[in-house]
Amino acid sequence: MTTDEGTVELVLDRQRHQALITIRREAHGNRLTRAMARQFVAHLDTVDADDDIKVAVVEGAGTHLSSGWDPHEAWEQYVDAPGGAVKKHPSQRARLVALDDAWWGRDGLYHRLLHCRKVTITKAVGECYETGLYLTLCSDLVVAHESARFAVPRWRNVGVDGDLSLLIATVGLKRTKELMYAGTAWDAPTALRHGLVDGVSADPDGEAVRLAEMCASIMRDGIVTEKYAVFASLAKMGVDHAFAAATVVGASLSNIHFQPGEYNFLADQRRHGSAAALERSRRHLE
Repeated sequence: MTTDEGTVELVLDRQRHQALITIRREAHGNRLTRAMARQFVAHLDTVDADDDIKVAVVEGAGTHLSSGWDPHEAWEQYVDAPGGAVKKHPSQRARLVALDDAWWGRDGLYHRLLHCRKVTITKAVGECYETGLYLTLCSDLVVAHESARFAVPRWRNVGVDGDLSLLIATVGLKRTKELMYAGTAWDAPTALRHGLVDGVSADPDGEAVRLAEMCASIMRDGIVTEKYAVFASLAKMGVDHAFAAATVVGASLSNIHFQPGEYNFLADQRRHGSAAALERSRRHLE
């Protein structure tokens, strides 16, 4: 895999009972591709299967956790899915399969991170947009740098196409609506005040090390028992059902009809390319 395509790296430190998962695509703000999401999931499988590992730390290389998922794949992920190339526009089944397989399904990135049997700690720095926000939500503990910003800019262009239940459970209904409708990007102190992160530090690396060492001192049975208690609570809250609904809603919103004067990002991307579409979308929001 080339640097431009990006990679997700895994380093295991069995002596300290810790794993480090690093998103590495700095030139593109650590935007995730489907291939990177699959790599991430494979690393989570490795971590889950390794009895010597108690804690997994997630980070982004450079100055951002993740600026989102790669806009170049906004359309290609549907075209490449089964049934996606049958007609000019990908079928509904292709859209559902694509979103389920990579992101929201049982083997998708968000579900696997949320249901990891080890303690997960994320270092939130710079842009924590879209995938960055969901990595934050799906982790057990989050240490934010003062530079961290949290938002889903895409919602202004295509509607709320992800899960809301976990966000509502974490920050509350009113704050969720603020992110949905106002196009707000929360800074680190705001995220802390609303309960999205566990702490703000000028040294998130050092704070993550402290937390990881503390969690790694817990006996293995205690960690897994506590994690399964969390899984049961998530199921009772309906988060698993909400992730399934996110697949359905996301697939539907990828095929919405725009009225005159409304900005259609996917159509603009197909006509003019991702870079031009991103610039037009920014002008439209401004």
